Amino acid sequence: MDKTTLQFFTAIKNGEVKHIGKSIIIQPEVKFGGGTIKWFDDKHLVKNKGEETC
Repeated sequence: MDKTTLQFFTAIKNGEVKHIGKSIIIQPEVKFGGGTIKWFDDKHLVKNKGEETC
């Protein structure tokens, strides 16, 4: 997993930073090996009522 660490300040008092927060975002590795992706076709969900779909 890729890990990204962010730091941000959350409180300023009298012009001084009083609290610094940290956050970690964990992202899974991309495991796409190429090839084609089968996409879902929304046309199967639309019920025609005499109208054409684009």
